[in-house]
Amino acid sequence: MENREIRFITSDYKELFRIPDGGYISVTLENGEQLIRKCTYRGETHFDYGGECLHICQFAEIMERNGNKVAPCPKPEIVAGYTITDRMPVRDKVFALAHNPDAVQPWATWQGRNDRTGWDYGHYWTNRSDAWTDYFRRADSERTGRIYDHTKEYKKARNRNDEAR
Repeated sequence: MENREIRFITSDYKELFRIPDGGYISVTLENGEQLIRKCTYRGETHFDYGGECLHICQFAEIMERNGNKVAPCPKPEIVAGYTITDRMPVRDKVFALAHNPDAVQPWATWQGRNDRTGWDYGHYWTNRSDAWTDYFRRADSERTGRIYDHTKEYKKARNRNDEAR
């Protein structure tokens, strides 16, 4: 049986770590935002990351060029059946994007505290695009002090869904 581990390396091929096929990594961006992504083995030198097949060196070059930090993520956080896929700290708060493919509204955004004492103020969405927009607008609202009313976005999303039917 083939060893189905995904190697993570530097751009000069120094091995950093390995994860099993279907394992998760954490990518921390320069602004502190944390992305948690499932990776799928596609061969000794390739893997799927975020829906794209990448060569291990290509991935390393992208991470280095953008100043991102990559680490294995042994087990993603699951809250109420939703897997947290993204985190963005803003001051003493943190915002999260999460996914549960079995839920009626499979995408959620939450606000919590950096001390990880829990999540609250959940917004639930039927598609990733609307949830992604909400995630960034919530964080930007906290960062800038401008008010963000998610109910307007929710109504727009609901209207788009009704028109599609």
